Amino acid sequence: MSGSVEDVGVVVVAGGSGTRFSARSHPDADKLAAPLGSSTVRGTLLEGLDGWPVVVVGPGGVREDPPGGGPLAGFAAGLAAVPGELVVLLGGDEPFAASAVPRLVAALRADPGLDAVVGVDPSGRRQPLLSAHRRRAVVRVLDGLPAVAGQPLRELFRGRVGEVPVSAREALDVDVPEDLDRARGLAAGDGAGPEAGPDAGS
Repeated sequence: MSGSVEDVGVVVVAGGSGTRFSARSHPDADKLAAPLGSSTVRGTLLEGLDGWPVVVVGPGGVREDPPGGGPLAGFAAGLAAVPGELVVLLGGDEPFAASAVPRLVAALRADPGLDAVVGVDPSGRRQPLLSAHRRRAVVRVLDGLPAVAGQPLRELFRGRVGEVPVSAREALDVDVPEDLDRARGLAAGDGAGPEAGPDAGS
């Protein structure tokens, strides 16, 4: 990856209630803390982000206003707490998303006219929680909203947006116990976490 990480920040939104996961496992289950390999779902993601400036929005980290106000509110809170003109947005339940970060950043850097880039999975579906944004564009969007709580993430993609292919592994998010089983199979299959750090994928 070309360029420095000094102008990049990563916001991990981890403030959701995880109701779909807990409803199909145990009412008190925390999907982000679910064991995955030698770590957890969230821990695997954060280990993969070693070397990047990261802020986690959710319990134990920065909190959105109000708590539980949704991913856009979480991104707004994280934006204020992380440095960088380029800001990557990830979901805390995406354990293997870190390896996509260098490509997202590189794609945004490559075209100064883009406001954002978003990951597109092999099925052609956009993954808004695998995206990178220019801070000034995000601030413009947020300043134009009456409130951020409860607003959809699509508000972030009203400008000029590029698309970056991501793998099914990178796009995997743990919403239900079956997703966790898939993640555990992937983690066991490669014997290690995803490529990580600012030089991965360069």
